[in-house]
Formats: sequence, C-alpha cells, structure tokens
Amino acid sequence: MIQIKGAVKFPITLDSTTWIFDDRKVQIEDLENGVFDGTKPIAFDDNREWNRAILEGQTNPPTLNSEIKYKKRAVLENSFVINMTPFFKNAELQDTASAIRLFNHEASIEVPIDLLPYLFFQFAKDGKRLYDDNAVDSFVYIPDEGYSYQFKYVTHIEVI
Repeated sequence: MIQIKGAVKFPITLDSTTWIFDDRKVQIEDLENGVFDGTKPIAFDDNREWNRAILEGQTNPPTLNSEIKYKKRAVLENSFVINMTPFFKNAELQDTASAIRLFNHEASIEVPIDLLPYLFFQFAKDGKRLYDDNAVDSFVYIPDEGYSYQFKYVTHIEVI
C-alpha cells in the first residue's frame, strides 16, 4: 500500500495490486507510442444495436472467448504502467502544492507538480508484480523528451 499525503485535501492509499484490472493501465510499449490512458470511448453509432449487444452479448462474428484469452495472456506476459493524474485529482491537491516527493527506504525525489500529467507508476513487468510488498517504480515520460525522474521502489508519496 502506498499513501499519498501532505498538501492534499484527502490523503488516500493506493493499492497497486488492483491496477491490473484498471482499464486506465497501458503497456509500456503503448506509452512510448503516445497512449497515456487505456480507456476507450463507447461508440453510440447505432443505439439499437449497441443496446442489443449490451443486453444479449451479441457479436458478429463471435469473439468473446478469443478476447478473454487474449486479455488473460496479455496480463500474464506484459509490462504495465498507470498514469497518476486521476489519483492525485481524487486526493485534491492544495493550491500551495508545488511538487510531489516520492520516497523509498533510502532516498526521495521531487517531481515538479507541472509534470503530474506525465507521471507514471510501473507496477508489473513481464506479467508479474515488481515487488513482493507491492511497491512500484516511477518515472516521468514526455513523448518528445523521453524518460526522466526515474525512481525505484516507491513506498509512499508526499505532496509538498
């Protein structure tokens, strides 16, 4: 469990073990291709067909079993990251917040608050969690600039 505390209205605790089920996760390869969020919009091109598919689970051709197998395989084989912006939005940063300080057992690093949209936590590598105690690695990824502020084994977070 990783706590976000400090200059926030609501201190929250993050559980990295649940992120594997979070649609906002992305594969590292996709991140490097400009995909920052794994959610997909729902298309409403034909309301009648969309409703029918929801109610009856209809697909033409049937693909549900293949999709489930692919998703299971992807979860067991790939490396995943998640953008931290929604979590800090839920914690509600105070107006005075200027940086995010990430800690491990030995050191800390400060990430400027304006880089929050580019702050990611890696929680899985090759389908396995990074650490037995569910700590994560962090980095800032800006598409034109690459990786920066890389930090291993984040145990807690303080907004300053």
